[in-house]
Amino acid sequence: MAANFTGNWKLVESQNFDEYLQALGVDADKRKIVVSASPRHEIQQDGDSFTVKTTGLQNKTISFKLGGQFEDELPSGKVKVVPTLVGGKLHFEIEGPKGKMTTDREIRADGRLYMVMTAGNGTTCTRIFARE
Repeated sequence: MAANFTGNWKLVESQNFDEYLQALGVDADKRKIVVSASPRHEIQQDGDSFTVKTTGLQNKTISFKLGGQFEDELPSGKVKVVPTLVGGKLHFEIEGPKGKMTTDREIRADGRLYMVMTAGNGTTCTRIFARE
């Protein structure tokens, strides 16, 4: 059975995020602000359609369908994203100003949502979210 990502999630831990942002070319002042934020995600999943509302430093909503393409805005600039579901992970192939990147979201055995982001140069960070 595929993972159900529906729920309200709050950031509880972040590993190597500043280094990841640096790899994306985000300047030091902006990195300080972004790293200090504690975002929350409200995810609604209906089959292969998703809506993700993010609140925190910036408030935004993205809606997408698996296998389709959508545009998003990251700290490094505008990007094009293709989402798929691979082995229970919500996988994003991202192309933007700093080349190709990936993001994988998965719910692990501890019930938390792990978001692993990899920059084009291989720098990886993990952001961990707990259900609210």
